[in-house]
Amino acid sequence: MHVGDERGKELTNNGWATVRAQSNWPLVERRSSAVPPPEGVDRRSGETEPPSALSPNTAPLWPFRLAALGGAFIRITALDRWSKETVLIAAVAMVSYTAFVIIRPIEYQDDSRTRMQVALELAIITVIVMLSGSWTSPFALCFIPTIMLAGFCAGAWFSAQLAAVAVAVVTIQHIPVYGTRLGAQDAALWGSLLVLIAFTSGLAHRAAIDAARQQRISRDRMSRLTEANSLLFALQRVAQTLPASLDMDDVLDSTMGRVRTMIEPDVVVVYMIDVENRTADPIRSYGLHRPPTFSLDRLPAGLRAALESPKTVRFDTVEAASGVTPTAGSGLYTALRARGAIVGLIAAESVETQMFGPQQAEILHGLAEPFGVAIDNARMFRQIRTLAADEERTRIARDLHDHIGSSLALIGFEVDHAASVAKDGGLVGPALVELRRQIKAVVSEVRETLFDLRTEITEEKDLLSTLTEYLQRVGQRSNLAVRQEVRVEGRMPLLHERELWQIIREAITNIERHAKATTLTITGDETALRTWFIIADDGVGIGPATERHTGYGMMGMRERAIRIGAEITVHSPPDGGTEVRVLVTPPEGRSAWETR
Repeated sequence: MHVGDERGKELTNNGWATVRAQSNWPLVERRSSAVPPPEGVDRRSGETEPPSALSPNTAPLWPFRLAALGGAFIRITALDRWSKETVLIAAVAMVSYTAFVIIRPIEYQDDSRTRMQVALELAIITVIVMLSGSWTSPFALCFIPTIMLAGFCAGAWFSAQLAAVAVAVVTIQHIPVYGTRLGAQDAALWGSLLVLIAFTSGLAHRAAIDAARQQRISRDRMSRLTEANSLLFALQRVAQTLPASLDMDDVLDSTMGRVRTMIEPDVVVVYMIDVENRTADPIRSYGLHRPPTFSLDRLPAGLRAALESPKTVRFDTVEAASGVTPTAGSGLYTALRARGAIVGLIAAESVETQMFGPQQAEILHGLAEPFGVAIDNARMFRQIRTLAADEERTRIARDLHDHIGSSLALIGFEVDHAASVAKDGGLVGPALVELRRQIKAVVSEVRETLFDLRTEITEEKDLLSTLTEYLQRVGQRSNLAVRQEVRVEGRMPLLHERELWQIIREAITNIERHAKATTLTITGDETALRTWFIIADDGVGIGPATERHTGYGMMGMRERAIRIGAEITVHSPPDGGTEVRVLVTPPEGRSAWETR
């Protein structure tokens, strides 16, 4: 049986067995990868690469070896030493070794093995020089490429040490033959030359190491940029599959449509996890009329495996009564995750066995994460919308009860009065006139209430224009003298403006209904650090007669202020009336509100 890239183990349950295969989705695997970037050092681990691991690009030595060997032959010819047996033996040995190291050169690596090879080469050349005349030997020139090699491999200090050893050994043999004065001069000449070459080659070694390190860092950076580019491309592909709508039905329709189009199953069921009741509830299905609801403790094998696995689970063979549908032959199962939690499950099944391959499993795995986020966002949006609707219903009910409810009650009293007058045989005309006046007033109040409920802040209509229009209506329908001194030019974020408008409107409503005031004054201004409003009246103020000012209206104002980080204070000045002060400060890190 083919089970894809990663072979799972057999699961046994009540006598049935199947093989589970998990797909290797590239994006998910990349997230958990611990492999360092190719051809480079993982800089995030804090480790640095030692110089010995670098391969400096240094010039080859074979031209210097051939040049030194050629110079040695020229000196032999000029001194006419071809007749000496030791010189011939040294020449053969030197030619043989030079040919060997040209064919198999010593690598430029600073390790113990390479140092031993360089030291051995120096020993061979030292023996050849001592056999052919110490410092007068034509082959003394062959010390130069060896000292250069030592510097290229291990730096100036190691090369200088080898040069010092070679000079000391050859000089010990040279002085007894040529005398102390001449021997010291030759030793000083060759020693200075070799030490100079040692430090020169050491500097070249350091420059080569630095160049190799910079090249490696550049490759590392390019590798990380390439990896980041691949990740961004993968994220773009995932984002393109994410439904843009926050409506739950749109998200579910998109989910079902993509799964059906890209995988072609016979049955697809989307389950939502109910944490409180510990159930998996079907919220959308295809190919199955009434999908069953499962307890989280008694899930089918596929859904249970998906709940426990970070990857999509594939069953090539689903035994009887082990799938979501009784006729399932094979299936794909995956969990929908969002914000670190499992929010749902998807089951895609076929009546045929071995219907889904690794490619379909990878496709479903790639769709699962964005759909999990989209479904969770839609669910949260639905909850927020429900809470907002409940709050708006409460506000409408409060307005109707506070204002229109009392007017309707008064109409009822007038009707009872008219009926009582008619029963006693009196004139009902005046009672009906008063009743008509009351009904007309209620109609006007209903119209004003509905108009107020439709008044809202939008992208096109800012707080200042809405407030000005509203105050005009307040002045027309009440006996209040309205004064407005507001100087606000910029715009706050839409949420802040809407909440601030509801606070101001609630304060004005309280003045209209409860303050018994003759004057309403609204002042407002803004600075680089804050925006403030004062809603004041000359009414009865806050006291036992105005207990409603501490009721649901003030509670709602304080809740709205908390949402936008505003400060609200309510007090009665010494000269009477009430003042409501609202102070709004921009979020931290912004010196002023941005003008939208």
